[in-house]
Amino acid sequence: MNVKNGNPQEADPRPIAAVLRLRKVVERLGISRSTIYDWMNPKSPRHDPTFPLPIKLSVSSRGAVGWLESEICWWLESRRAITQESARK
Repeated sequence: MNVKNGNPQEADPRPIAAVLRLRKVVERLGISRSTIYDWMNPKSPRHDPTFPLPIKLSVSSRGAVGWLESEICWWLESRRAITQESARK
């Protein structure tokens, strides 16, 4: 729950960002887990520096991570724009 000024009665009106776990990102993009890891890995020949990095969902170093749905949607839109631009040439 978003709270401002430490008062639970005054909830923050901003929407809570949806977090997608790896399985949902794989389903949404129609790609494999290894492709996502390649896109995130700067040492991979398939690295995509524009692909969103996950956020930590726990304090543990090996804890759960997820991607903000809004960032995945933004990335998809940017890919579509690049594709449309290339088609015009």
